[in-house]
Amino acid sequence: MRVWVLGLAAFLVGCVPMAVLQPPEPVRGQRFTLGGSLFPAPTQSPYPVWGLPYLGYAIGDGEREFSLAFQLPLRLGMKVRLAEGVSLEGGLSLWGDLQQGLTGTSADAGLLWRLGEGFYLSPRLHLLPWGAFSPQLTLGYWGEGWALEGGYGPRGPYLALGFHGQTAP
Repeated sequence: MRVWVLGLAAFLVGCVPMAVLQPPEPVRGQRFTLGGSLFPAPTQSPYPVWGLPYLGYAIGDGEREFSLAFQLPLRLGMKVRLAEGVSLEGGLSLWGDLQQGLTGTSADAGLLWRLGEGFYLSPRLHLLPWGAFSPQLTLGYWGEGWALEGGYGPRGPYLALGFHGQTAP
């Protein structure tokens, strides 16, 4: 059973696109996001699409942001404002087995660009646990209380929807 779970985790780290679900500007205060993403299932699956829930928390001062997100792996992230509407964002995902401890890590880094009222673009690069690089391109909309994005991530397209709430410092 343990081999099957580890095999599924290794398969998903290469096939699951990771939702960005965050605006270009670092948060001022705290932000909570709850959502999920849909992506095409592998050809051997009896279902046409698979889904993954998304849970995120971010805290920041408007210039820097630290985040914690869960969408299959646990992801620790940091965002730094470079200019008005442009930020550099990156993170480290921890793939683990609760009985055996940490089993692998992946890293990603990218830019978040505001493209006008509410729209953002995020090109990023993932370094997967086995040493392979994989690009991701995301186009999204950050609205009042909700976010919608689509993109092409590690090995496939995805669509994500999130609902967020924010507190001021």
